[in-house]
Amino acid sequence: MLKPVARFDLNAIATAKGVNLFKTLCVYNFGFWFDGREAKVTLNLEPPAVARVTVEGEARIYAPFGSDPSQLEERLLSILGLLESAESFYETAASDPLLSAFASEWRGWRLRSCDLWWALVTAVCQQNASFRQGWGMLAKLVALYGRRVELEDRGWVPLPPAPRDVLAEPEKLRNAGLGYRSATVLGIAGAIESGELPSSEDLASEPVEQAETQLRKIKGVGSYTARLALALALRRYELPPIDRWVKALAAKAYGVEEKAVEGEWRKRWGRWSALAVIALTVALDAAPLSKAIARFESGRLLPESGAGGPAELWRLQLGGFAKPF
Repeated sequence: MLKPVARFDLNAIATAKGVNLFKTLCVYNFGFWFDGREAKVTLNLEPPAVARVTVEGEARIYAPFGSDPSQLEERLLSILGLLESAESFYETAASDPLLSAFASEWRGWRLRSCDLWWALVTAVCQQNASFRQGWGMLAKLVALYGRRVELEDRGWVPLPPAPRDVLAEPEKLRNAGLGYRSATVLGIAGAIESGELPSSEDLASEPVEQAETQLRKIKGVGSYTARLALALALRRYELPPIDRWVKALAAKAYGVEEKAVEGEWRKRWGRWSALAVIALTVALDAAPLSKAIARFESGRLLPESGAGGPAELWRLQLGGFAKPF
């Protein structure tokens, strides 16, 4: 059982940074980690540490005896984007044909980060999958592996599986619907456990192109997967994870051929390139390509109630696994 080791108020720093905690906590989150008012945020998997954060800014951290509260507090601030200034991102987005409406209405959103392991698994599950398929796989992984921790007086909280869990019971990957992606996730888990994969700290200190190359050494991890993982885990946004969906939308919005999209995207977005891709999926509810193009053409460039996109993931029942515990 984890006991509380720190309690503090995030409201002042969120206000100073212009961060909307509800928008930050709700996007790309599951119902078992966010209920519309409070989120459970995994700070560490081993040893486990979890934070409870309300949309009003009340935060409480639970961790094993002997943990460093100040280190965990800083980890939470980093995960919630409270150590990052996104002003220049939103200034660029304000005049962009794809994200200007998002910049106006969702300016308080920040990307919620996670550790490198879960970022890579998340990115792998997006390979050749729709939004609901990819996130359905992730929800099933959490449910099937059943890793969880008890918070004093707050019951059990599900955690993502750790690399060693996956290596011990690899069959659960296919049971979760990962298919061919199972081999890639196993390769990632093995690289982490063996020390073959550089640490997050090492990757953060390298030029981003070199960091991408390091991740791509794992079989099955391509450019899209590596770049998305770098954004989700390390807030390395310089390289955009471009797929067919982004190519088609950007080609239409920017008036360029699809083969020129990455160059045009990087010219427009610079160091915010990956964050802009993720923001676009939120703005268009990660809709299938034909629907996303129709929404762009009709000027519907904000998350829509009932569309079941990333902003409403926490409300969805994904294959019966939305609330595994």
